[in-house]
Amino acid sequence: MTAQVLATQPPIRSWPRWMFDLLLWILFLGPLASPLFRATGLPLVSDTGALARDVLATFICPTPERSFFLFGWPMAVCARCWGATIGLWWARLSVGERAPSLLVWYRTLVWPWRLVLAALPFLLWPLEIIGHYSGWWFAPLWLLLLNGMQAGFAAGLFFASVWPGFWPQPHAMRV
Repeated sequence: MTAQVLATQPPIRSWPRWMFDLLLWILFLGPLASPLFRATGLPLVSDTGALARDVLATFICPTPERSFFLFGWPMAVCARCWGATIGLWWARLSVGERAPSLLVWYRTLVWPWRLVLAALPFLLWPLEIIGHYSGWWFAPLWLLLLNGMQAGFAAGLFFASVWPGFWPQPHAMRV
């Protein structure tokens, strides 16, 4: 008599989607809050907005001088970086149970391939930055915004595809 053990995968423990959405709201509203805080002129509030701009301009955004202005103050990040947050939201709203077949296909790829595909649109960023600082071209802010949106969309697809429980997990899909 032989005993056979059926191998079943344990269910994937999902993370709350509200955490993902909270991160996206912070990324979207944070750069807007900086000029709004600075525009108040209130001592601590205005200083907080200036600190946010300085920190993001120093450590996150490669071209902070290419920012949109709001109430006479620059946003905390450049148009490209803020476009990336819009692209992240665009991806967030595109995934899920009713995702188009192309997005479902993307989810069937193993995660290293998804990462490579998500990183490809970001290659335009250094090209644009080098061309700008070399004096080869001067891209308008709306083009930087679109550049950021397409890269953010790709990154958002990747993050949503690896967030446990974000997309339904059919039996045939590989994670």
